[in-house]
Amino acid sequence: MVESIAKMTPEDLFLKYAFPCTIVKVARKEITQQEYESLEQAAKENQPVSRERLEKTYPAAVARMKAVAKEKGQVYFSEENIRDYFLGRHNELLRGTFKPTKEQGPALDENLPQAIRELCLITTGKIVKKGEAFYVVEFAAGKETKRRAVSNMLASDAEIGNVIRMHYGYAVEKVS
Repeated sequence: MVESIAKMTPEDLFLKYAFPCTIVKVARKEITQQEYESLEQAAKENQPVSRERLEKTYPAAVARMKAVAKEKGQVYFSEENIRDYFLGRHNELLRGTFKPTKEQGPALDENLPQAIRELCLITTGKIVKKGEAFYVVEFAAGKETKRRAVSNMLASDAEIGNVIRMHYGYAVEKVS
């Protein structure tokens, strides 16, 4: 069992994984700055956010999660399916190794720059340095080992040596 996630609801877990890309929704004027700040506070402080609000805010991810759940015979808003989507399908879409049908949810914006695609990949790495508001994480990137500084806002309970998952500049989940 993942220690830091054990106390979370599926909605909390979904928000931890989805929140890092929320600033893109502000830039695209899909949500307001006020909505962003409200979601940021909820994610940071583990405040509950209704499933309905998450479905409205992140419709593409939810549609894709529903497709993954249908394919695997899972409950769509479960911890297992949320991780299956973000660690699997989400990354496959970003790498271009999965092209969805209409029933499998919307495709990604084909104009998304490669640098953004790489930042948005959910990756797993080991914390090698800890600052006040960030971790430096070492992770595999193909045949290379890279380091990246990530915010600890969403997973502040990790220590040097812990393995975490990161998404778009944030540590989102402590794995060990």
